[in-house]
Amino acid sequence: MVSFFPPILAILAVISLILHSIYVHSRFGVKDVPNERSLHDAVTKKSAGMFFIPVFLVSVFYLLFSQTEANSLVFPKEQNQRIGIYLLLAGVLVFCILGFVDDLYHLSPKLRLFLELSVVAVFLVWTNTEITFFGVISLPKFVQIFALTIFLVFAVNLVNFMDGMDWYLVTTLFLSYFSLASVAPQFYAIGHFGYSLYLILMISMFGFIYYNFPKAKLFMGDSGSLSLGFFVLALPLFVGKWENSNSNVWDVTNYFYLFPYFWLDGIFILIKRFFQKKHLFSAHREHLYQRITETKFGKIGSLVIFSFLNLTVVCIHFVLKSNGISNLLILTIIFLYSVISYGLLWTIVPRKNLA
Repeated sequence: MVSFFPPILAILAVISLILHSIYVHSRFGVKDVPNERSLHDAVTKKSAGMFFIPVFLVSVFYLLFSQTEANSLVFPKEQNQRIGIYLLLAGVLVFCILGFVDDLYHLSPKLRLFLELSVVAVFLVWTNTEITFFGVISLPKFVQIFALTIFLVFAVNLVNFMDGMDWYLVTTLFLSYFSLASVAPQFYAIGHFGYSLYLILMISMFGFIYYNFPKAKLFMGDSGSLSLGFFVLALPLFVGKWENSNSNVWDVTNYFYLFPYFWLDGIFILIKRFFQKKHLFSAHREHLYQRITETKFGKIGSLVIFSFLNLTVVCIHFVLKSNGISNLLILTIIFLYSVISYGLLWTIVPRKNLA
C-alpha cells in the first residue's frame, strides 16, 4: 500500500484554494478590524478554520471509507480503532464550531472555558487515554483525566493566544511534526497513521496557507486555532494504541516538542503579566514575536527567526535520537537550548510600543 495518492491530494489542494479564494474575495465573512494592539493595519477576513477544517474532516472520512490497495493513505481498519478516529474528528469539529461562534459573538471567557473543559473531559473518558509522566509515573485514572483535561485546555488556548502573526502557527506545526516523527516513528513516520492525518491537514490548509503568507489576506480565527490546537494535542494520545505500533505510551514531556517556543513565550508572558498585575487574557503586544515584528525585521524577519529556531530544535532532536541518547537527556538538552536562545533574543530585541 502506497503512502499517498498524488491525484487525490492535488484535487484536495485545488478545492482548498478555490474555497478560500471565494471567501477572501467575497463580500460576506467575519472581519478582523485592527486596533492599537494588532500587527496588521487593514481590515482582514478571519475564521478561515470554517473552511479548511470541514475540508480536512470530509477528506479523512472519504479516505476512511474508500480505502483500496492502490490509492489510500494508511488508516486503521479495526472498528475499535476507528471509533477513536471518530472521537478525535468530533472533537476537532466541536472546537471549530465553538471557535466560529466566538469569532462572531465573542463568548464570555467563563462560558467558553466551561465548554472546552467539558469537550476535552468527555473525549478523554471515551478514548480511555493512557499517558505517562516523565516516562515512569502513571497516575490513577481519575487523576490522570483531571490533570490532562486542565493541561490540554490550557495548551489549546495557548495555541490560540500565540496565533497572532502570519504563517507563525503553520510553520511551527509543520516543523514540529518532524520532532514528533523522531519521538514516535511507528505513529508519525511516512506510511503510518499520524503521517496520514498531518498530510491531509496540510493539504486541506493549502488555500489558507497561500492567503496567510505575509502580508496576510486571511486569518484562521478561533475556529482554526482552537481546532488545530485540539487536533495536534489530542492526536499523540493515540500513540501505541494502533495495530502494528511498537511505540510506548505517550509521555507528557513529549508535548514540549510540539511548539517549544510557544511554550516558553506563552508561559513566560503569562507569568510576567501576572506579577505586573495585568489582565492575563486581554490582548497585548508583549510576545517576543510581536517585539521582533516591530523592529526593522518586520513580519518576514520574525517568521524566519522563529522558523530557524524551530528547525534547529528538530535537527538537534534528530541527531541526539540517532545517537541513542536517552529521552530524558534529549529533553534536557533541547529545553536548555530553547531557554537560552529565547532569553538571548528577549535581551537583544529592543522594547518599544508595548501595550
